Parts: sequence; C-alpha cells; structure tokens
Amino acid sequence: MPATRSDKFGISAAITTPFTPDGAIDIDLLCKHAKSLLSQGCVSFTLGGTTGEGPHLSGDEKIAAHKALLASGIAPTQIIVGIIESALSDAIQAAKTASSLGARYVLVTPPYYFKGSSDAGQIIWFRQFLDAISDTRLQVILYHIPQVSAAPVGPDMIAALIESHPDMIAGVKDSSGDWENAKTLLDRFSDRHILIGDERLLGAAIALGASGAISGVANFAPDLLVPLLDGKTPDSRLAPLVNALIELPVTPAVKALVAHRTGCAQWSRVRAPLVELTQEQYEWITNSYDTLFAARND
Repeated sequence: MPATRSDKFGISAAITTPFTPDGAIDIDLLCKHAKSLLSQGCVSFTLGGTTGEGPHLSGDEKIAAHKALLASGIAPTQIIVGIIESALSDAIQAAKTASSLGARYVLVTPPYYFKGSSDAGQIIWFRQFLDAISDTRLQVILYHIPQVSAAPVGPDMIAALIESHPDMIAGVKDSSGDWENAKTLLDRFSDRHILIGDERLLGAAIALGASGAISGVANFAPDLLVPLLDGKTPDSRLAPLVNALIELPVTPAVKALVAHRTGCAQWSRVRAPLVELTQEQYEWITNSYDTLFAARND
C-alpha cells in the first residue's frame, strides 16, 4: 500500500562500491561496509545507484553482489536495488531479479540516453515497466536526478504514474538539490515517501513530512543524518561538509572520505570513466573533513 506521511522510510545509504586492484567488485569489503552502515543506524542501503557507480557495473556483477550480501546475513528487505537502465527489457529483468531475491523497493531512473525526451514518452516507458513487474510485490521509488541523467521526473509525471499504478509507486528520491521542487513534492504527494538526496535539505524536508533519505554522506557519517528523522536540529557541520563534497566529482570524493574514515586506501578506487581524486584533491577533502570534525573518532 502507499506510504503515509507518518511513516518513516529512514536513512538508506547510497552504498559505494569497492574495487580490487584488478577492477573487480571487492565482495568481502562490500559486505563488511554494508553491515557497518546498518549497525550505525541506516535501515537499508541502496545497491547500484549513482554513488555505487551502478551504470558502470554489469548486470551479472550486481546480481553476484546482491547474492553475496544476502549470504552474509543481510535481510532481503534491507537491500534497495538501483535500476539505471535505458533499455526497457533490461530494467524489467533487473526488477524481476531484485524481486526474486526478496527486495521490497527498487529505485528507478527514467531512460536517459536521448536527451529532451517528452514527459509523454517517459510516462509510456514507465507504465510499460510497471505493467511488466505488476506480478511482483515491488514498490518503485522514482529517481529524480536531472543534473546527472538530464531526464527529470517532474511532479506531473509522478502524478500520472500514481494515477495509473497507485499501489506500485512508493515515492520519489529527489536528488535535484532544488528546495522548491522538494516542497512541491512534499505538498502534492504527502501520502508517498519523499526521500531527499541532498543532505543539506534533509532537516527542513523532514519538518514538512519527508520520510527519509537515500544518501551518499551516509557512507561515512550516518550519525549526522539519523537524528534528523526525529526532528533534531541539523548538525551545523553538515552543510559545509556537503558543500565541500560538491566542489569535487562527488562519487570519488565520497569514496575518498570512506577511505579516510576507515584507513583503507582501497576505497578510493573508482571505475572508468570516473577517475580517482588527485593527491591534491584528496588532501583538500580530507583536510576539510578533519577541520570540521576534529574531535570525531572512528
């Protein structure tokens, strides 16, 4: 059933993907990281999203990682599956596989290769996708990240999809960083999960009824986010931290801070076409972090 405003989705870490020296997913490190995030207050993590470099992982790799996480003892409902596919058949197959592995939620972007596609065309794609997976129990979170995908999921599109598939649209992840858009979603879709991708907006959004976040920052500082679910005042260091992250390519910067916090340099590896931060960039982001959080201990 659709969410209600009183429900809390919680903090889901947009889990980043560790790689071995030969470029394979480091399954053991991924499982260790996932369990650590859950132990620190995340209610779930999102596998194969933007911060996880999902578009650069093969379907077989993502399935293998998913199965390994389950085998490590993580509950199926604690894994949200990111689906970032332009081919409808690939998106459908990924969703059906996620369902077969026990997932409850999938986070789905629109098809994004042909820029400037009409809302009408995107709605057709989504309705075909939803029809094809209607025999599962999956709940779909629509993923609005236009600065990356150039394929916005606007309020009217969301309304159209809720109208045609009311029991399948769980909500929206808004990663636009646009406060006016977040407010519009919170106002128009108060019975759905509105999840915030820009952590700087999370506290204010929670006050208006947002039910949680799918967050890159949660990879290394979930304790800054979890208290916001209970209406706590945002830590004054959260916004400067996010401001520092977005000065750099965000996914490599998040991975650099995971490496810094854990003392495991392997976390800095990324998959092409992304590249690791330069030494100068690494020192800048870690020094920025240390300046903000001088008193923090692992």
